[in-house]
Amino acid sequence: MEQNYHWHKELTLIYNKKMRKLVIAATMLFAVQFASAQSADFKKDVIEMVKISGTTANITALLEPIMEQIPEDKRADFKKDIDGIMPDLYEKTAEAMMKYYTHDDVKKMMEFYNSPVGKKMQESTPKILKDQMSSMQEWQIQLQGILMKYMQ
Repeated sequence: MEQNYHWHKELTLIYNKKMRKLVIAATMLFAVQFASAQSADFKKDVIEMVKISGTTANITALLEPIMEQIPEDKRADFKKDIDGIMPDLYEKTAEAMMKYYTHDDVKKMMEFYNSPVGKKMQESTPKILKDQMSSMQEWQIQLQGILMKYMQ
């Protein structure tokens, strides 16, 4: 009887060690999946924030002068190509922003951009950029003169 007890005790120890490892592995797997899900939600929110922040409209405003240089019959294809690379820009922008902002920061930014003043900013920024372009060209000419002064 004592021998059966010994084997039972040994099997119980082995079983407990295996179960402990299984529990640890399952816990780690759950933690990785949870972190991955949180990261995916975070990235999704960052991309949404980038879109509602007016980034797309700003890029469109910056591309307008370039668009004017493209023959009119090719502009639609140019726009399709640009639209095709925008998701990649959003992904890369999100990855960069996730290094510096927390998920909570991004949620607060989204609240701001969904507020009346945030929406006004979204609407106004592309117009402001367009207005600034001519003054920026003048400023670049002045900058070029200053650079030439020091490059000689």
